[in-house]
Amino acid sequence: MDYLTKPTNREELRLLSVLFRKMFGVNHTQAFPVLEALERIPDVFPGTVVKIVQDKELPMNTPARCFPNEVGDFTIEIKESIYQGAYKKSIGAYRGHICHEMAHVFLYKMGFTPIFNRQFKNREIKPYESMEWQAKALAGEIMMPYEDTANMSVKDIMNIYGVSKGFAKTRQNY
Repeated sequence: MDYLTKPTNREELRLLSVLFRKMFGVNHTQAFPVLEALERIPDVFPGTVVKIVQDKELPMNTPARCFPNEVGDFTIEIKESIYQGAYKKSIGAYRGHICHEMAHVFLYKMGFTPIFNRQFKNREIKPYESMEWQAKALAGEIMMPYEDTANMSVKDIMNIYGVSKGFAKTRQNY
């Protein structure tokens, strides 16, 4: 499910990705350690809860999700198969799904909150004001620093930054 939020662009998301990396003590030249950051997210964003759940607990096409919890912060739920694939096999797409959910928490804390608009039902959300697009784009910026990947091949981006082929191809387009 997607929600309307305040607009942003890739340039702003690139700046936010630098802040996000700094919050986790990761410089721009290293691959982003998604699982290590996931373990630290409750320290960086107090009140955030991470749960690894059995696959059947989430819908079939939902690898992970982030939602408000009872204490006013967030819960990130990740399918066990996604977590294990990221942990044991370093599958780039799985690491990307996890980073995407972490990006939701960060964006919310940075003021990118849902705008509940009655007219929303009658129109499509433009990417730059879509919470889902923003989280996906930010995850890409976090995992693949723009300046360091600008002239890299898809294969090099995949190998150095541990991302999926789709993420690496998207990086080349932006």
